[in-house]
Amino acid sequence: MKYNYSDVYLTPKYSELRSRSEADVKVDFLGRSWNLPIVPANMESVINVDLARQLSNTNNFYIMHRFGDTLEFVKLANQENWEYISISVGVKQEDKDLLKTIFDTKLRVDCITIDVAHGHSILVKETLRYLYDTFTGLDMPPSIIAGNVTTPEAVVDLAGWGADAVKIGIAGGA
Repeated sequence: MKYNYSDVYLTPKYSELRSRSEADVKVDFLGRSWNLPIVPANMESVINVDLARQLSNTNNFYIMHRFGDTLEFVKLANQENWEYISISVGVKQEDKDLLKTIFDTKLRVDCITIDVAHGHSILVKETLRYLYDTFTGLDMPPSIIAGNVTTPEAVVDLAGWGADAVKIGIAGGA
């Protein structure tokens, strides 16, 4: 069965709030407090440099997609001294080379998401190991999110392999 947004409703309950401005929707995640508990999908059709900049500047979490010039994105965010810099990478050697370049040139990245269609795999495990080995000795190592997975076993494994958070959900794409 396929659902659309019009098929899903939130059911409100009794509230003591007199105005929605009284609601505190902040969420703690990866050692920080964020203004909203919403993360835009790290897809090229959803997030871009301008939106990432705006989210960073307003204390909202984002993950930049991996289908562009990630090195130039990181350079720009460092040059403009963004509050938070969050990127996506894959599991190929070119992704590891990119990360090595970023850290060898002392560019700041606060969060790295290993973003692949099937995250419960040897390639993600090896990439997590690579990141752990690369960050040994850094004063402020980036947080690591790994995914995408759908089973409890996968969450346990990715956390055990060193992920700080696990990205859940594999969609058919549409």
